[in-house]
Order: sequence, then structure tokens, then C-alpha cells
Amino acid sequence: MKFDSRLIHQPKKQPRLHRTAWGFVTLGFWMMYLYMLAPLVTLVLWLLGIRTAMFELYSRDHQVEPFLLVSLPIMAGLCAVMLISWAEYNRFRFGGMDRRSRQSDVTVHEMAAALGASDKVARALKQAKVTVLHMDDQAHPIDMTLLPLPKAA
Repeated sequence: MKFDSRLIHQPKKQPRLHRTAWGFVTLGFWMMYLYMLAPLVTLVLWLLGIRTAMFELYSRDHQVEPFLLVSLPIMAGLCAVMLISWAEYNRFRFGGMDRRSRQSDVTVHEMAAALGASDKVARALKQAKVTVLHMDDQAHPIDMTLLPLPKAA
């Protein structure tokens, strides 16, 4: 396939097989990167005392505590159930309602007063999409230049 720089901005135009393959390549390199960070992570965990906790929980008697094998998955499951229940409760309670109201538009006089600019500049700012403001020494807009909208790729 010939190089096409438009694919950078529109990756959906690339064939699905190529996207999937490069996704796996990217995943592989991320895994290698994380593997290379393992010594640093080990050092940080050791400094935080995680090594000591692991030794106390698992390695002291050279066996895994049966209570931990049963209780930790149960606690993880309960946490997951509680989190999902809370999310569903909030979705039931707040879902389907749009509580946001439209804010009123700012008047030209309010904008001019807030910026310390003239009404002419405030009116032009309100109508323009892309502008360059020209400021005075007190950082008040005194004039502006309209710029054309950028072309879509």
C-alpha cells in the first residue's frame, strides 16, 4: 500500500486488517516498554513497603494463606457489585433528564465592559470566528484583525 498522509487524519480509511495488525504491534511495544519499567516499579514498591507486606502475607511459611485465596476474590467481587450498583442507581435516578439550561447570551456592552474594550471591538468579536486582538499597554483590546477559517483536510 502506498503511503498516504491523509490516513493520519482519517485512520478509518485504512483497511481494518492493517489497523488491527498495527494495533497488536503497538500493544507489543507497550508491553516491552512496561517490562523495561519493572525494575523501577519494583524499587518504588519496595520503598513503600509492599515487599514486606507480600512477605508477611504469602512467603513467611512458604505457603499461600487459604483465607486470602477465598476472601480476596470475594472482596473484589463485592467491590465490583457495589460500584456497578451505585452506577446503575445514579443512571436510574439521573438518566433521561437534561438538567442543564441554556445560558443567556452576553450582551455587547457586558463583553466590552469585561474586556475593557470599545463596543465596536466587542461587536466584531461576537460575530467573528477567528481573530487576532491588538492590545494596548494595559492589555485592553483596541483593535482586531479577522482571519480566514482554516481549510478542513
